[in-house]
Amino acid sequence: MKLYYWPKTRAFRALWMLEELRVPYEFAFVNIRAGAQNEPEFCRVNPMCKLPALDHDGVCVAESGAVLLYLADRFPGAQLGAPPDDPQRGRFLQWMFFTGACLEPAMAERMTGAPGNTVSFGWGDLVRVEQAVEAALKDGPWLLGERFTAADILLASTLQSGFMAKLIEPGGVLSEYVDRAVARDGHERAAAIDHREAQRLALPHSSDVGVRG
Repeated sequence: MKLYYWPKTRAFRALWMLEELRVPYEFAFVNIRAGAQNEPEFCRVNPMCKLPALDHDGVCVAESGAVLLYLADRFPGAQLGAPPDDPQRGRFLQWMFFTGACLEPAMAERMTGAPGNTVSFGWGDLVRVEQAVEAALKDGPWLLGERFTAADILLASTLQSGFMAKLIEPGGVLSEYVDRAVARDGHERAAAIDHREAQRLALPHSSDVGVRG
């Protein structure tokens, strides 16, 4: 298992997933600050020239949601997904797509100050996105109730970035949700690895985990 990776990028999501799975993997470092993501070799792995990407026995997968969904399906014993015959499969897929299709665009809209269009844009606005997540969490600590899944990794890591960037007001249900997620052993291991690699590569201190790449 090879993870195309650079510290303090969206590749952290895949790193967190791998640490939850506790499966062997290695890093293929892609220095996005030096433009290595634009090299033809990596562009063949991910034509969008972004992190993360994964190579699993010659099967290449890019895009955060796709990487995590692939891993959840490939390692069902970890129970970080919902198999096709699971009644919660549909809801699991909904939340797997939610972060990239709704939360990230709404956060980008608020970050740039774009006027938005709550009728035409599928995400509505960030307020609607926050309300949708809060409603989902009424049934349990995680998006699928008592079951922590890859969808929570995607969502919690992105919400954490939103709090760091001051795009989302701290406190309340969303803060409590992120606190629960980052307290997991898998996240703590991944955060320690990410910090170690950032120090080893002499990167400047930054709080942009999950933002770049």
